Amino acid sequence: MNRLARYVAWTVLSAIVGVLLALLALDLLFSFLAELDSLSAQYHMKDALLQVMLHIPGTVYEMIPVACLIGVLTGLGILSSHSELTVMRAAGLSPLRIVLYTFIPAVFFAAACLVLAQWVVPVAERRAQALKSLALGEHVVSGYWHREGNQFVHVVAVRSQQQLQGVDFYSYNPQDVLISVGHAQTARFNDGVWQLNDWQESQVAASMRVSSRQLTQALWTTRLTPEFLQMAAVEPELQSPSQLYAYSHYLQRQGLESASWQLEFWKKMMQPLATLVMVLLAATMLFGPLRSVTMGLRLISGVFVGLGFRYGQDFFGFASLIYHFSTFWGAALPGMLALCAGMVFMLRVR
Repeated sequence: MNRLARYVAWTVLSAIVGVLLALLALDLLFSFLAELDSLSAQYHMKDALLQVMLHIPGTVYEMIPVACLIGVLTGLGILSSHSELTVMRAAGLSPLRIVLYTFIPAVFFAAACLVLAQWVVPVAERRAQALKSLALGEHVVSGYWHREGNQFVHVVAVRSQQQLQGVDFYSYNPQDVLISVGHAQTARFNDGVWQLNDWQESQVAASMRVSSRQLTQALWTTRLTPEFLQMAAVEPELQSPSQLYAYSHYLQRQGLESASWQLEFWKKMMQPLATLVMVLLAATMLFGPLRSVTMGLRLISGVFVGLGFRYGQDFFGFASLIYHFSTFWGAALPGMLALCAGMVFMLRVR
């Protein structure tokens, strides 16, 4: 890497980090103010502060594409305002080469998206959920429904990853006729199976006669693992790509709706590409329609483009769920449109 490439990359990197820190500071302030409404005798100020801190990885992950967009506009805008871009081009450096230099820090942020999504954000969000639930005396999950084959299971509350409270079972035959009802006071996961405590079961015969039995303990073998129960405690947007992939395929095997989980999986996979596309779009916008405008207008344009991209993600994502087209395209279309716009701006650069 030559000195000029390092200079452009460092300028852009500094601008991206500055924008990211500014956006993060604003989000932390408003998040902390929102947490103050939950203060109680059990949930103290330090708990609220820790709660906000644990949300930082997820916030950074969500802000990276927009921060890269505004950061590139800011960094290259500074070079442009000092006529440094003009000198570079007069020295024979093509706009394409300058755009490629901006991708050096962008690759780092794209990789950071993958690391945060897979290993950091899910752990921090589960910790935040558990902290608040414990402090406020709430259940991790309440009113959870699960289906496996012709059996429907309702869990009143999930106290921890491996302990359930109030588990009801409803079993149907292929003709959708109720054949048995069961209830367990508690359940605990042990050695790959759920151990049901204080088990009561009522079976309905074809003659409509009901027979009942009670057991101190019973075993429930199911594919519903504590890892999948963890996913019920945290929003799909904050799950790792591997968890989303596994859970969506699990739902498909059970014949359940999995489109929303697939959509979040593809959004996670598209996030690094979206970061690179935002960098391309910002750089080509500066050489194109934003070449001779003020820095303030560039920043405002970056904010509007970033918001438009986010709203486009939401629009096409929800459209894929409503109109039942591929969730891959629902996640990929906003990035593809931004990529096309960037290519058009690049071709118009003289």
